[in-house]
Amino acid sequence: MNTQGLAFDEAPPLMLVLRSFLLAPWFLAASGVMLMVAGPTVWVDRYTPGLLAATHLVTIGFLMLTATTAVFQLVPVVAGVGLPYATVLLPVVRWGLALGAALLAAAFLDNRPLLFALAAIPLTLAATVFTVSAVSALWRLPKQKTMTPMIYAVLMLGVALVFGLIMAGERAAGAPVSAALLDTHPLWALAGGVFVLWAAVAAQVLPMFQGVRPWPTRVSLMLGPLILGLLLAIRAADVWAGGVWGAVLRIALAVVIATAAAHAAHRLRTRTRRRADAMTFFWYMGLAGLTGAAVVGGLMAAHIVTGLKAPLVFGFLAIAGAAVSLIDGMLYKIVPFLIWLHLQRQPGAPHVLMSSAIGERATKRHAIAHAVALGLGLAAIAWPHAFAEAAGAAWMADGLMLGANLVMALVFYQRLSRAGTGIVPHATL
Repeated sequence: MNTQGLAFDEAPPLMLVLRSFLLAPWFLAASGVMLMVAGPTVWVDRYTPGLLAATHLVTIGFLMLTATTAVFQLVPVVAGVGLPYATVLLPVVRWGLALGAALLAAAFLDNRPLLFALAAIPLTLAATVFTVSAVSALWRLPKQKTMTPMIYAVLMLGVALVFGLIMAGERAAGAPVSAALLDTHPLWALAGGVFVLWAAVAAQVLPMFQGVRPWPTRVSLMLGPLILGLLLAIRAADVWAGGVWGAVLRIALAVVIATAAAHAAHRLRTRTRRRADAMTFFWYMGLAGLTGAAVVGGLMAAHIVTGLKAPLVFGFLAIAGAAVSLIDGMLYKIVPFLIWLHLQRQPGAPHVLMSSAIGERATKRHAIAHAVALGLGLAAIAWPHAFAEAAGAAWMADGLMLGANLVMALVFYQRLSRAGTGIVPHATL
């Protein structure tokens, strides 16, 4: 494992980070319960209340919670400078996102303006605290080129959150939601925030845990400005230039994302560490989902694929197929590594394998269950009456398995911490 140049002494306290990672999977499970209870009607189109509620439980409660926590964890380690007041700010972000996700899901289901207004309060607080603290910390490190892509990711994620809050405000006021924001919000959130943040984190995580050759610096530095420029150009084209230029730019965005996914897949396939583990399986699924979403998005922009089902397929591939799969894979490395690292720093602590925190069988079982959940989700889009409940149950099981495995890692850490000099098999990384 390559940890050269990383400042682990600057990392935030272990439990501060683990609490957020442990909370996130239960929002994933809750979205599955919602899909299972709602039944076939939830898959009619992307604007059904049940699907909107489930989607925001995943995007805010799972994706945003893990992504923001990863930034708080990664920036100090890579840049060598701790984020000020992290012990206060991270809980604010955590519970702001958690409460906001729950209230927003309830608002979509009940369609009460008051609930949208209440949801906007903790989400605004969390978004403001995270964006200001992350950007201010990153901005103070101009020489850290490895952190530059993350600056763009945080900025675009912040813009997407602003768009979402504007729409929540419109619903709270009882006004119709801006049609332009219905497409702009997910585009900035997925292509801008999630994709660029994934690329920034992957550039650090894959070489460290998978033996992947480091990303070329010019590729990492150019991706953020390129995506930001395309998103701004798409917005300008939609407002002033008509549909043709907007379609061309959306196709260009899809090509960039598909190319980045292919590049990452090639580096993963040619990694020096040949033995595949659960992270490898999740990442191959995630890169397949990312490529599929880019292809469907490009075909939709070119008006080759139309209809109500196309946006459902695109959203499912982008969120469940790409984002959730990739984050699952990272959690199965980041959490055991953090536990291993903190155990080694305790006086008289036992020496253990990093993989001991979560058993390989458990992670592989989850990888198989996740693949089944993805297949059933796509089947439910095509044949909702036959597969809707099964897809919801599989998605619920997906979140429960991830949550149980992360709890297993915490129990492992607490047991060995109490044992102190307890006898366990000696091993090294």
